[in-house]
Amino acid sequence: MPLFTRDDYSKVLETSPIKGQDEPILKALRYINLGYPVMFYGPAGNGKSTVASHILSYLGKEWLKIEATEGMTEYHVIGGFHPLSMSADAERSKEFLYKDGVVSRAMLEGKNLLIDEFTRAPSSAYSGLFLLLSFGELPLEYRQQVIKKPPDWVLIATANFGDDGTFKLSSALKRRFIPIGIGYPKRYTEEKLLKEVVPGLPEEIVRAILDFAEGTREMWRKDKTLPSGLSTDGVIKMARYCHLSIQEGTDKQTAFTDSALHQGVIIADETDYLSLQTVQELALTIAKKMGR
Repeated sequence: MPLFTRDDYSKVLETSPIKGQDEPILKALRYINLGYPVMFYGPAGNGKSTVASHILSYLGKEWLKIEATEGMTEYHVIGGFHPLSMSADAERSKEFLYKDGVVSRAMLEGKNLLIDEFTRAPSSAYSGLFLLLSFGELPLEYRQQVIKKPPDWVLIATANFGDDGTFKLSSALKRRFIPIGIGYPKRYTEEKLLKEVVPGLPEEIVRAILDFAEGTREMWRKDKTLPSGLSTDGVIKMARYCHLSIQEGTDKQTAFTDSALHQGVIIADETDYLSLQTVQELALTIAKKMGR
């Protein structure tokens, strides 16, 4: 029996806090219905984790979340013998004989799972997942037990492919997920969002922020002048800063310039002067147009 009906599709989309991502959300729901693990990927700050959390919460079933880090190992993911199992204290040794990892714990407790920032951990941390993702079985050597995947168990991961600080995902592991891209939303979607989040924001500020976002994304897409474009989260932060700054007496041009330069440092390569200069020049060019 599918976890999501067509009616559920509509409700998930309507109640999603992230707008403009209907197509990837719908694809994810269909693949989840088919029993596949889903991996949302794309630029940072566009709502991958929020979408994943929304889907899992909609199911009305408890779920666990772990955020991957470069220090994560198979011990954290699958489990193994606990260090205190070697304690000289006999009682403590029994208590800490082994520890379940987040995946085994989720399955044993009947909870769904979100692995956030999946590629922040090396592929070796997930080596124990291959049988689970391929055949629905998770061997736990430390328990001398094999867990079978429940038919309604849902696993969602999020990842930034090729981002700084991430590991290259092995082809074998990538094939076992359904990759679904969540990219930058359309301009009209973000324009509508800004009017909802910051009502009363002057139109010229809204246009300037969206022009700045589009400009940085174009630089990222075309020749990687910037490591990434401005995220939707960055767009919202700019709008909120401008709104507050203007209320406190700052002129519109200065408020926009300040917010754009702040976000520019975030999306530029801070070790590359040309990258910083490029995003600063974009901000100043747009600001000058506002003064005309």
